[in-house]
Amino acid sequence: MKKMFFHQKGLLFISLFFILSISTLLVFDTPKNPDIEMNSKQYSFYINQVNGALSDETERFFTNESKRISEANVELEKAYNDYYDGKISEDELLTLSSPLEEIVKNESGFKVIFDQYTYIRENPDNRYFLSTNGWDGLLSTDSLDLLFLLLLLVLVTPVFCSEFANEMDSLHLTVKKGTRVHAISKVVLVIMTVIVLGLFTSLLRYGFFEIKYGLEHGDYPIQSLSYFGTSTKSSTLFSTFIWLSAIKIFGNLSLSMLIMLVSVWTKRYALTLFSSTAVILLPYYGFSMESSKYSLPGPLGFMVSTGFFRGSEYEYNIVTDQMDVTFEEISMKAMLILFVITLCISIGAMIVIIIQHTNVWSARKRRHWLTSSSMMLVLCMAVSSLAGCTSNQNMDDYDVYNYSSRQSFENEQYRFYVDETNLDDIRLVFEDKQTGEVKNLIRNPMQSLTKVETFIYGNGPYVYYMKHDSEKLRGFAYRFEERGKVSIIEVDTTTFDERIIFEKNLNSHEDNFLGLNSVDSVDSSFYSGIASFFLDEKSIYFIAQDEIRQVNRLTGKSNVIIRSPLLRSVAFDGQHIYYINEKYQVVKYDTKTDSETVVPDIITTYFVLTDSELFFLNRKDQYKIYVMNLEDFTFQKITDKSVLNFTLDDQYIFYKNKVDLKRYRIDRDGQNDELVQD
Repeated sequence: MKKMFFHQKGLLFISLFFILSISTLLVFDTPKNPDIEMNSKQYSFYINQVNGALSDETERFFTNESKRISEANVELEKAYNDYYDGKISEDELLTLSSPLEEIVKNESGFKVIFDQYTYIRENPDNRYFLSTNGWDGLLSTDSLDLLFLLLLLVLVTPVFCSEFANEMDSLHLTVKKGTRVHAISKVVLVIMTVIVLGLFTSLLRYGFFEIKYGLEHGDYPIQSLSYFGTSTKSSTLFSTFIWLSAIKIFGNLSLSMLIMLVSVWTKRYALTLFSSTAVILLPYYGFSMESSKYSLPGPLGFMVSTGFFRGSEYEYNIVTDQMDVTFEEISMKAMLILFVITLCISIGAMIVIIIQHTNVWSARKRRHWLTSSSMMLVLCMAVSSLAGCTSNQNMDDYDVYNYSSRQSFENEQYRFYVDETNLDDIRLVFEDKQTGEVKNLIRNPMQSLTKVETFIYGNGPYVYYMKHDSEKLRGFAYRFEERGKVSIIEVDTTTFDERIIFEKNLNSHEDNFLGLNSVDSVDSSFYSGIASFFLDEKSIYFIAQDEIRQVNRLTGKSNVIIRSPLLRSVAFDGQHIYYINEKYQVVKYDTKTDSETVVPDIITTYFVLTDSELFFLNRKDQYKIYVMNLEDFTFQKITDKSVLNFTLDDQYIFYKNKVDLKRYRIDRDGQNDELVQD
């Protein structure tokens, strides 16, 4: 024991493992359903009323509450429109809106709980209402704990390899009890160490998710979590956690036996590390169909373990017009057979270790430095996996971004835009301002495998575009699965060199080395529905239909920072995001402090931001164009005509008249209003 934990630095590696594990949880953990955390107060208001099984009373509650919120929203919108049109006074507005706003104040939480209701009513017998993020984080993951795998490698490999490296195996034969008792004591020590480490790891994860999210209602069925929704196994959430912890410990013990067996056979550090790692990682990453790794005897399926409690899952194949199996449930009988086979292999490995160790009389001389260098190399892999690279671009000076101009951008030398002259071949192109020459921005894209989105973002000499890549995997193990990824590409317009600054794998639960950024169906649907994006030095901001999501460029961690039903006008000045809320007010969100302020005295449905001014359609003055100075908040009316929409450049405003539907041009100071001839 002293040799394993002190001379071979076992305690140091164990301490480092727990430090990295805790750090990984703190830094990279994201809730399975971020809407619950974003609307925790509103969600709690409803979940406390419907906790447990679905009943007739709960059904009536959802029906009545949905109708009540819908009617309140209609009445609230009518009240604000009447006020902006001058039909009612401010006092009348307050009288009408106060009770209505009280009804809809928890609407965001109702939307979240209603999604759960939709899932639960499909099978109400074993699906209950509960706050799911804690249990999902603890149980709903199919990722291999690579940090624990590395710890086992650096702890178990030297148990016998150190003897051969130092030529102690021959000396052990002169001991009174011989090497057999010595080998058994080492095996028992490894078994006890792995069991204790497995228990502490499970308790660490349980404590983390209990503190961060809460782990209430452990007696509810596992089918309450959508991850186990199709499972046929009868188990509660807490009992599933106990079973998974025990199964993982068994898998780790099996791997430890395998490592010791290989080390006795090969007598080499490097070969033992390589062989043991390959036995786990090759099938883990080699099989696309997730259930395949649970069908193999050996430690891998038990080390992951979650799949033993999942049900069969299917996906519609548009080509064959049939449902393809994406995960095949592992029956209890199959699991028991795999357990017995793996147990027999482990026992056989222990017997071979004892016999082989007893009959070893010679060993090759090996340099001592290989011991520490091999172990440190493996640990360095864990540390380096937490590191990343970021853009070297200096983004102190920003060009203002507007959602209305998301398909174009200009810098000093080029004009970038989406060419839609041929609807069958929509392209991102750029025009040289001096020569007028137009070229494709993207060189030789693989059009059959790549979809380039028709929006761009630009800042100084850099232009960014977004693309989706897809790949069909062939073979029996893959079942013709299609994998995809979304990427943000940075183009340096001084050289037109491209560089990927962000990449997210979709349709895969094993897209990162540590499994930190696994993707679920919510992520996949979100990335397929992005309308535009912009970025700063740390984050990328994706605009969807009714939300803006902030994604860390280094870690991939995402967070919904803005929700609004009116995201038709959005602007970004490098620090502040401007958008319109449900009351038609312009809100300024500070990305540095995560705080919001309402821009005073503006009611609008559309605006355009510049470096120093904000142009908008004044909802209180029949949609006429106004401009507000951002420094002193003074206003100026630009047009006396009602306007449908407008764009602007450095000199002019181009707008569409609401009455005659014709296009006009006016100076930005409100002078020289004239019709634009087509």
